[in-house]
Amino acid sequence: MPSSSAHPVIAVDELAPGMFVVAIVSQRAGLEIAQSGLVHTRQQIASLKARGVLTVRIDPERSQRNQPEPEAPARQEQAPGTSGRVKGEGRPLKIRRLYQEARELQGKFIRHLKAGEPIDITPLAAVAEEMVDTMFTHGDAMLCLARIRAKDAYLMEHSMNVAILLANFGRYLGLARSVLKELTLGGLLHDVGKIMTPNEVLNKPGKLTDEEFVIMREHVVHSHDILIATSGITPTMLEVATNHHERLDGSGYPRRLKGEQLSLYTRMSAIVDVYDAVTADRVYKQGMPPTQAFRILLKGAASHFDEELVTRFIKCMGVYPVGTLVQLSNQRLAIVMQRNEQQPLKPLVKVIYHASRRHYLDVQWLDLAKPGTQERIESTVDPKDYGINLANFV
Repeated sequence: MPSSSAHPVIAVDELAPGMFVVAIVSQRAGLEIAQSGLVHTRQQIASLKARGVLTVRIDPERSQRNQPEPEAPARQEQAPGTSGRVKGEGRPLKIRRLYQEARELQGKFIRHLKAGEPIDITPLAAVAEEMVDTMFTHGDAMLCLARIRAKDAYLMEHSMNVAILLANFGRYLGLARSVLKELTLGGLLHDVGKIMTPNEVLNKPGKLTDEEFVIMREHVVHSHDILIATSGITPTMLEVATNHHERLDGSGYPRRLKGEQLSLYTRMSAIVDVYDAVTADRVYKQGMPPTQAFRILLKGAASHFDEELVTRFIKCMGVYPVGTLVQLSNQRLAIVMQRNEQQPLKPLVKVIYHASRRHYLDVQWLDLAKPGTQERIESTVDPKDYGINLANFV
């Protein structure tokens, strides 16, 4: 994490053309705008002020203070990190676009399958590659977006999140990018066989009967059959789809593989699939917080899951995973936006709400590792307890 001295915070009035804005630190109102980019004109600074921005963090090394200010174009210039003449596409906008594109391609793939039409994974493979690249440059932002999902779109969002989590986990383990791409695409397609599962079984509230569970387990066989007949599917992708419900002790399905029969990719997929499934809100159940999901994985370590990999997955995600709502020692609520590998208990957070006074606050970025910072995390919080929609702030 960059030090405060390397990226100083200044008032918006101190901004000048040529400065590179790393992040918006504080602003009035609860709406967030995209955050990084080079300031080209004074019109951009005026736009930031108009949006209620109070302070920003800048990167002196990427700033170009002696650069002459270009003439303002006839049309209104946008703030750093949105679109327009600022260098590059804003990080949040780019990642949201990528996420939405992947979801749309998933939907198209499924519609073609259901209609019996020819299917082509080439567009999805390209998106998977871009997801892997983005994981290396803005991994925390990708993980944060993966925490925001709708109850009525579980199948596609679960697959999206498994893909993102596999990319993140594989990167942490040091796997080659070519493997990460295969794991990511495998994650996107791993539950495709559920299109063959009857809706009354797939979306049944409550526990499945023995007969219904037999039907549900068939989805991995359907996934295998669909993907093995699809051009461009590799053995690694097929393994993710076919084996993510296998368990170390042989109690999994569909083939009851155990021990050394489970490859690294199968073991990774099993951990990631369970983690995302138990943390997801469904129409008929509330998802559990990440910390509780970690306890489930640890409880199943050595019997169901690879113990060493579970430990490494938890380290990879962090004590407080990105996208988690936490309560600080001064009763303020904040969203974890960036992990701190050196000091896991002191991530970068976005303060949004006062728990005891029950009202929203001006959005403020807070680095808990910054020297002199008094606030500390006391606990994780369920956003629903305060009626908070995290999608408005991520």
